[in-house]
Amino acid sequence: MEAKASIYIPHAFRSFQGFSVIDIKESSASKTMEIILEKIPEKIHLCPCCGGRLGAQGDRYWVKARHLRCFGWTVTVGFWREKRRCEACRTTRSELIEWLCPTSPHMTLELAWWINRMSEVTSVMAVSRLEAVDKMTCYAVDHYILKRMLQGYEIPKVTRISVDEVYARSPKQQEKHETRDDLFMTVIVDQRTRKVIWVSQSRRKEALDMFFEILGPEACKQIEVVATDQHEGYATSVKEHCSNAIVVWDRFHLVQRFNEALNEERKDELERIDPEGAMGDLMNGKYRYIYLTKAENRSKTDQRHIDQVMKLNERMSKLELIKENFHRIFDTADTQMAQIRLGECYQWAMQIGANYIVDWIRSIMNEDRFWNFWTYRVTTGVSEGINRAIKGLKWQAYGYKNMTYFALKIMQKCGYLNHRFFFTKLAT
Repeated sequence: MEAKASIYIPHAFRSFQGFSVIDIKESSASKTMEIILEKIPEKIHLCPCCGGRLGAQGDRYWVKARHLRCFGWTVTVGFWREKRRCEACRTTRSELIEWLCPTSPHMTLELAWWINRMSEVTSVMAVSRLEAVDKMTCYAVDHYILKRMLQGYEIPKVTRISVDEVYARSPKQQEKHETRDDLFMTVIVDQRTRKVIWVSQSRRKEALDMFFEILGPEACKQIEVVATDQHEGYATSVKEHCSNAIVVWDRFHLVQRFNEALNEERKDELERIDPEGAMGDLMNGKYRYIYLTKAENRSKTDQRHIDQVMKLNERMSKLELIKENFHRIFDTADTQMAQIRLGECYQWAMQIGANYIVDWIRSIMNEDRFWNFWTYRVTTGVSEGINRAIKGLKWQAYGYKNMTYFALKIMQKCGYLNHRFFFTKLAT
């Protein structure tokens, strides 16, 4: 009997478990390739729901699934998929095909992983155009692969972390049972590697509690320093779970709160003088950022503006001195010098009746979390930079409706949930 002629099959097309390649149809005109598969006799038919063996065949249907491109050619896989009786589920189901993507049965799992890999370096919309796959299918596939990767994800060991919230949703997306805190996400960053290690939904205490519970009691004991803003929920969570950790208030958030008090003083002074006069034109709201900016960061035009105001208004000149002295607090070498400079700011604010600044300084001057900065010198500056990347990610996707998917994308783009780190760790 004459032996059946064999055809050359590239290695990338030999990974169809339970099937063998019997033919490859090519079209150079359309640059397409169709791989025809045939079920092997010993194939075991399993239920996709319960995983049990299926019974007798009831029906079958032809499936064409997209596969990885080959030299720029579009590749599809064609095969008969059988429908069999599942006694455990008491219904007829299509057999489980291990190499098909569960969320998109007309796409192979290899192509799904490739779409996820490409979405690490560009937007899902761009991947959709590049691979000629429907954009919603790409979103669903990317989400599925990220969830699979999350199942094998382990939070790395950390000793210093920064915790910050990022605005994730607009108030229009707020549900009836939610509060404004639910519109944010809590982002935890490793201070050493500057990578996102976890993202929780909302900025409540429970969001950080979830992270510490996943991390485990032993790993929590290894955390030495936590940099965060003045959110009491975060501080309470750290106190409950990390017995050895020191909370450090972030300097950027402190400067932001100081600027808010300083801006209130500007508005009060504007109301005290003639808002409609020449001085009012120099101090109105459109110039507020000039007053809040450090002198060394102002342009020459902005500095001339401030100099003119200081000549005309003595109180504004004193507020300028208070502001510059407050910024220099963080450049001091030790806590003692920082206390002296903060005391000077407090006395000067008292002398000119700057009540907003006085009240704010009173709220921090007896807090160890404020003075811890001069011992550990950590901030959430890394988190603020990552927040900028997250905003760019949200802008690139024109927003996210699924917050779980958004959290996974943050960990993919800014953390370890990607091919660069995830599979390297598995290999070791």
